[in-house]
Amino acid sequence: MTAPAPDRPLKIFYWAASMEDGTYIYRMQMPGDELRRLGHDVRVSTRFDAWGREEADIVIGQRICQTGPSWLWCKVAEERRAAGRGGMIYEVDDDLFNVDRSNPLGVFFQLPKVQEYMRDALRASDAVTVSTAPLADVIAKVLGPRAATVPVHVLPNAVRAETLGIRRQRPPARATMYGWQGSHTHAQDWEVARAAVERVLTEDIGRVRLRFVGNPQRLDIPGGPKVDFQGWTTDIAEHYQRVAEFDVTLAPLALMKFNNSKSGLRVQESLALGVPVIASDVPSYRGWVEHGVTGLLVRPSTAAWVDAMRAMQDPGRRAEMAEAGRAAAKAWTIDATIGRWLDVYRSLLPEGS
Repeated sequence: MTAPAPDRPLKIFYWAASMEDGTYIYRMQMPGDELRRLGHDVRVSTRFDAWGREEADIVIGQRICQTGPSWLWCKVAEERRAAGRGGMIYEVDDDLFNVDRSNPLGVFFQLPKVQEYMRDALRASDAVTVSTAPLADVIAKVLGPRAATVPVHVLPNAVRAETLGIRRQRPPARATMYGWQGSHTHAQDWEVARAAVERVLTEDIGRVRLRFVGNPQRLDIPGGPKVDFQGWTTDIAEHYQRVAEFDVTLAPLALMKFNNSKSGLRVQESLALGVPVIASDVPSYRGWVEHGVTGLLVRPSTAAWVDAMRAMQDPGRRAEMAEAGRAAAKAWTIDATIGRWLDVYRSLLPEGS
């Protein structure tokens, strides 16, 4: 097969680990939709089908970590290289080699065999794509000597352009609605802010509300303050609308090795939607939140979180931050950043093609 010339559309195959979770949406569905809009032939499946194996110019496999998929990935990578095609990219956006055992996923990913399968697939690849620079460093160490021939590319997460135009549908309320989004795997992150949230909800009754999107976390608040819950949705437009209903997004992040490689996606989305954030003052968020302009970066103390939450009860301040956040987010949309993805993909085409 002759690969297309650099100015020709690409055939791109995404081998998804799942088509139900956020990593698929942000790392495959979103760039894939934008690439289709640009005229490329993009196909997605949870099975490594014949088109992906034999026709695609570029094959992207997501967090390959089990016996059969790892074996197949390595075999196809060897076949494609022997035919002068290559183009096999391992995609991962979390540090799966350092998942904390308190995380429900930790027990699985810490299994020696699972880590071995991931290492084998990574080292068989022609390149790796990740979402953050710290994660790139982790993967480079896992690759070991193969890091000299398997480049690791950082492709930051992005948001859809339509987020910039979404406005809240509910009328302004007297009570400030703080929002938290996360699954059961983020329980330790929630603990960073839990005591402060409980205190504010208890002491500022009538002026504040709390909404969980995803999974509710532990609350020990007497008196039944205003707390409500919305489950997850795989409809990204609906998810955006739910977050847009927040007055303030809470983005606590626990200090642990796994979180060192996390992206700032939660705050990116909120700012693009015009929702200012209160976020942990950690590297994952410092690059996205401008303290005092688009949100507040907070030290890991209950008093600091309480002060930040009360500072955000000023609607005028929130409105200024909302506009600043939207302005900053124009540079983070997938249509503004898709060129970086294409540059990586084209870099793996055979020379002269």
